[in-house]
Amino acid sequence: MEKIKIIVDSGNSISLEEAKKYNIGVISFKIHFGDKTYTDQVDIENEEFFDKLGKSEEKVTTSIPGVGEFTEMLEKYIDEGYNKILCFSIGSSLSGMNNMMNLAKDHIEKDVTIDVIDTKIASLPLYFIATKAAQAVIDKKSYDQIYKQALADVEKANVFVRADSLDYLVKGGRLPKSIGKVANLINFTPIFTMKDGEIKIAKKVIGKKKSFKEMAKIVKKKIKDKKEYMLAIGGGSSFEEIKIMKELLKDEIKNAKLFKEMPVPPVFGVHLGPKSLLVSVVDC
Repeated sequence: MEKIKIIVDSGNSISLEEAKKYNIGVISFKIHFGDKTYTDQVDIENEEFFDKLGKSEEKVTTSIPGVGEFTEMLEKYIDEGYNKILCFSIGSSLSGMNNMMNLAKDHIEKDVTIDVIDTKIASLPLYFIATKAAQAVIDKKSYDQIYKQALADVEKANVFVRADSLDYLVKGGRLPKSIGKVANLINFTPIFTMKDGEIKIAKKVIGKKKSFKEMAKIVKKKIKDKKEYMLAIGGGSSFEEIKIMKELLKDEIKNAKLFKEMPVPPVFGVHLGPKSLLVSVVDC
């Protein structure tokens, strides 16, 4: 008899309350403020993280947990009787989480099925994919059905990102200082997209106010002609950005099969800053 467990990393925007509701296991990223280390969602929650990020003069970074920690998690679930385990990681090009999960999987010698899906994305769309899989477990669907549907859902996921400031990308070493300085001088506020494991500029925008409208245009175009879709808007600690986007996308929110408003996870927020804004569209 199949007993199925879904596991995600904390880069997927799910709260611990919802993880408990859907019986989803969560492996957390580590967050470092200078020499002080926190475990995401355990020692520090999103609100506190973004508050500290906005005030911190120290370098803020994230890291993956050790292979041993995840191996122990897998063994715990196996001891509880789970014989089919499906793990979702944020994109392997964004983090070493996927590689770590696979290394831990190889440490398991018991006769169980463990699959690790590289979602090639992060944050909001991963929430939809993982909770859909977890609901399928609750609905008693077979592991093979759930696994195949999850792979299909990964290909249907889109996320668009607005960084109010590129300073955090510079601090995190993701962007040269010279480019960051020029961007600030000309008020460059690009819209990024994440697809197939790569972060690309979807639209080059000059002006912070204009960037909201351009982001909404991109989302509207993506949604156009779709019969059913799930939509999510996420932000850091500034709710004004979310409010603006919700107004610009009010019709799309109204027509969505499911709409969620969620926080941006720290592993993503560390590079985008407190005023980060994400919008995700996932086909049903």
